Amino acid sequence: MHPAALLLTASADKWEIAHGFIHGFDPGDPRRASSLNNLAIAFRIRQNFKEVEDLYQSALEGWQSGLHWVKSMHLEQRARSSLFHLRMEQKHRKKYNDMARRKYEELLHGGRAGTLNNLAELYHSTDRIHDAKRLYREALRERSNFIPKQGDVATIIRLNLSSLSEMTVNPPDRIVRSCDHLKESMLFIPNAERNGWIVDKPPEFTDEGRLMVAILLMHLIDHTYLSSSDL
Repeated sequence: MHPAALLLTASADKWEIAHGFIHGFDPGDPRRASSLNNLAIAFRIRQNFKEVEDLYQSALEGWQSGLHWVKSMHLEQRARSSLFHLRMEQKHRKKYNDMARRKYEELLHGGRAGTLNNLAELYHSTDRIHDAKRLYREALRERSNFIPKQGDVATIIRLNLSSLSEMTVNPPDRIVRSCDHLKESMLFIPNAERNGWIVDKPPEFTDEGRLMVAILLMHLIDHTYLSSSDL
């Protein structure tokens, strides 16, 4: 078995275990959507297609519920290096909160775009080409409308869309690029400590931390990568 395939299989095992924890999460918690997305990939990797589509659809509903969750999430006040900035933030607290919520809503739309891509990949791999093309385009639109900066996620969606009409073997650099979007997730703990996403006594995620772990630890499928692995 290809080393990449071994890694994917190990990931699938972890995603199944992690999914068992979502029952204690609040309704609308974006970690529910992220976990359902990853669980669907676990079934997809094992080529157990029976439940995959339903799991992706549930994940999409979860991202939508997350938009309502963001409206009531608790926003922590950040420590500031300047007393002036702290006073300005206190004076304009509602404006700061509204700006933060808009940013979080954009991230949730990015998560939804990832799940749309993964559902499109399922259709792609099961020869539902028309449905795959429609959802890849919807995923790219969702990503571009709310997160204008292009990055690895948009690159993977474009690769998937273009591969619908490709008949040639995909070059190795695509396999490398497909892992680029995981760099942020590998740095999650340092980011969590720096941004205060986890608080002590006892250690638990803040609402911002719950959202960021949902976004950074969800997986996006590169069809060219998955199909080229010796599964």
